[in-house]
Amino acid sequence: MNRLIAGITMMMVLSGMAACKIGKKPVRKQVMQDTAVVQNPPLADTTVKRGDSIAAANPAKQLLIDSLQSVWKQEINFSTFSGKAKMHFEIKDEKQDVVANFRIKKDSAIWVAVNATVLSVQVARVYVTPDSFKLINYLQKYSMVMAISDAKKFLPADVDFSTLQNLIIGNALKSLSQPTDATDFGGTWSVQMEGADYVQQLTYNKSDSTMRSSQLRTKAANGPQAMIQYGNYEKKDERKFANSRAINTINGQEQYYIDMNFSNAVFDQPVDMPFTIPAKYTVK
Repeated sequence: MNRLIAGITMMMVLSGMAACKIGKKPVRKQVMQDTAVVQNPPLADTTVKRGDSIAAANPAKQLLIDSLQSVWKQEINFSTFSGKAKMHFEIKDEKQDVVANFRIKKDSAIWVAVNATVLSVQVARVYVTPDSFKLINYLQKYSMVMAISDAKKFLPADVDFSTLQNLIIGNALKSLSQPTDATDFGGTWSVQMEGADYVQQLTYNKSDSTMRSSQLRTKAANGPQAMIQYGNYEKKDERKFANSRAINTINGQEQYYIDMNFSNAVFDQPVDMPFTIPAKYTVK
């Protein structure tokens, strides 16, 4: 069950993807991209300043990056979010199906309640702020309370609140990265974004500028690998929201797969985040 809890909190694992590496992409499922089915493949001067990059040495690349600013700068803006998703999780030979309820107060708190699909038994509850990480395991009757900087002792990677928030909402995982390369593939655009120690590859559908996939890799050797595919977009209060996410990660010898399908997503409505640790629970 600890492995299940770790799988549920794989969202937090992906928050540490500043240490990611693009590798051979695992193939799991088909994700609907609007009307097409995509099989997982492995204000003055608006010129973007880049420094040392592929685009800096290629005027055509530079021009494409600049022309796509409205695409790679787009994000879902919100004040609060609540959503419900069915999640299929796999690690090694273990498979689990759960239902997760998400609630977010932007840049402030993330609340997740997880129920097993069998008998709707409550499995876990997670509460994350930019500074803290809390978890209640209802099956084994214990809780964890720690600084977010210490959560890596429990999770396979460092936790970053902003990246976790972006993952749930469907924004690019690393929002502060800068574009260094871009390619026009006909039906899609691909934009390479770089941060201090990672590279993020984003692919967008030309038909509606929605994000099709996101990959991350580290600039250093080793580290986790991740690929996320987005599909089944739907208008939610004038926002294009990806109801389906296929998440593949490799961390050391362990491979994780999460298939998420949102059945409900609501923005900018009041949310509550109940989180009370039962008095008799062990605190780890």
